[in-house]
Amino acid sequence: MDERELQDALKALLEEVAFMDDEERTDAGLPDELAGVKRVRTYDEEGVLTRDAGLVVTTAEGAEFQLTIVRSR
Repeated sequence: MDERELQDALKALLEEVAFMDDEERTDAGLPDELAGVKRVRTYDEEGVLTRDAGLVVTTAEGAEFQLTIVRSR
């Protein structure tokens, strides 16, 4: 697995969680904080000027987080 594959897998996972209702998240054992994920986009989709793989996560409150994925050597 490389950085882009991990990025895409995490994006798919977070998008899946974003569409779950409270009961589904509870049944899956996921923390309540994940209910606040509103949107997930890759750095490429957002136009972030970097060569790193990563995600931009936007919450329901409007906060935005950047998650950079760098392979350990």
